[in-house]
Amino acid sequence: MQRAAGPPEGSQPGAPVSGRYAYLRGAVTNLANPKSVTFVVALLPQFVDRGVGHVPLQFAVLGAIFVAFEVLGLASGRIGGWLSRRRRARQALDAGSGTIMVALAGRLALER
Repeated sequence: MQRAAGPPEGSQPGAPVSGRYAYLRGAVTNLANPKSVTFVVALLPQFVDRGVGHVPLQFAVLGAIFVAFEVLGLASGRIGGWLSRRRRARQALDAGSGTIMVALAGRLALER
């Protein structure tokens, strides 16, 4: 197995690298990681129902959902920065999530 290449040509050790280079290097590392592949291969088949039909389409939809959550995770840093600068957006998010929690608690209380 070969070791990963160092920083881009002509850069000093310890010098900052571009965001694009860091992202691409991380993406290649994750795609080549057997633990990530094993996790996906073990997780996705549990949610595929052969009785519903077209198994490859079900895998594609589940894969798209998985990728969407990954993109949301990548975007969460920017979203968090945006929310930290906007007080009204933060208050609306707090009010919305609080309303959802109260509604779920009410539903749970009525079911018992």
